[in-house]
Amino acid sequence: MKPLPTEVVEKVIVAELGRPIEELFSSFETEPLGVASIGQVHGAILKDGTEVVVKVQKPGVKEQVTEDLEILRQLAVFAAERGGGWMQYDLPSLVEELADTMAGELDYIREGHNAEHFARFFKEDPSIHIPKIIWENTTTQVITMERIRGIRIQDLEAIEEREKANFDRQDMAKRSAGIWIKMVFEDTVFHSDPHPGNMFIEPEGRLGLVDFGMVGPVDDEVRLNVGRAVKGMLERDADSLIDSLVDLGATSPDSSRENLRKDIKHLMSHYPLNLEDLNLTTNMSDLFGLLRRNRMRLPGNTFLLLKTVTMAQALGMRVDPNFDFFAILAPSIESLITKRYNPNAIWQQFRPAFAELVLVGASLPARMNRLFKSVERGELQVRAEVSGVERHLEHLERLVNKAIIGLIIAAIILGASLAFLAFRMGR
Repeated sequence: MKPLPTEVVEKVIVAELGRPIEELFSSFETEPLGVASIGQVHGAILKDGTEVVVKVQKPGVKEQVTEDLEILRQLAVFAAERGGGWMQYDLPSLVEELADTMAGELDYIREGHNAEHFARFFKEDPSIHIPKIIWENTTTQVITMERIRGIRIQDLEAIEEREKANFDRQDMAKRSAGIWIKMVFEDTVFHSDPHPGNMFIEPEGRLGLVDFGMVGPVDDEVRLNVGRAVKGMLERDADSLIDSLVDLGATSPDSSRENLRKDIKHLMSHYPLNLEDLNLTTNMSDLFGLLRRNRMRLPGNTFLLLKTVTMAQALGMRVDPNFDFFAILAPSIESLITKRYNPNAIWQQFRPAFAELVLVGASLPARMNRLFKSVERGELQVRAEVSGVERHLEHLERLVNKAIIGLIIAAIILGASLAFLAFRMGR
């Protein structure tokens, strides 16, 4: 990709930071360290001697992205209305997910705050290096941060040279992928671009992480279902996998669960016997194709999260082709599921539900009173269809029986809950 001319880069920096280049830096490298479609990165040294990198956004790129996204929105609606193979994807949601991602890419202030979030998250781990943001030299279109020097994960030749000097590929692969496993299963957001060019191996062995524009949210419910989905794949449990995908937001307007189950069972029958040989990227691609054939639709945020997990495996395998991704993934999934279903966690989930039930119960007499008054005033009208009355009465009888049983069960649960609450308060 062709870099911007030096004079254009300097013009953007001066316009954004309000000072000439020579006043901001003691030196500024005119040859860019990297060039992308949105911006390019230059090395520089601050007046106090701190080595930094300066990322400069290309002029007009924000307007171009806005225009392109609007075209994509129109195409997504057009494709969704016509159905066909596109029905497997929730295209409008995918475009909005992309728009939000691009908003983060185009706002360097937001990227700086993302970097500081991850610096706080990993502050107890000295083996991970998140660069410091130089806020006085940062705006929405220019970001200045501490420079990280080392070998890029994608530089295999340099890694091989390091390997000769007691470099442990297995450990580095485990640590590289483990960063994303920790974010996905423990944090509230995750760096959604585990690209090899975004990670450096520093001389002392630390892992330096850069480029925080692409960040996705994650919560306990989502991570639990992602974990269950992966666990279902590992254990060849088609029903668990389907249930997890549905809980993640997959919808199926006109497909058969049994047909989907048969297709997934067939797919799983081709999995390798050894889990370390299972390529998550390939199998996710096969799974998405299978879902498409069964007209299952997945929301955009599900793609972003699953893509990140699969890219984390690819990142580790780039360092060590024999890397066993599931050896570090499985403990996180098991820990998450165990934590979710232990008694204390269930109690924490039950408390707000119980409080809501009490509030509904407290307001029920007033609501019933308003209903009876409406009946007395003749404000409530009921229309009935009398054709086939016996059949409807039989159906109503079954519904009433179910309702009575439901009320009895609810009373038992409520009584047990009150007893349990009294026991907890009495301790």
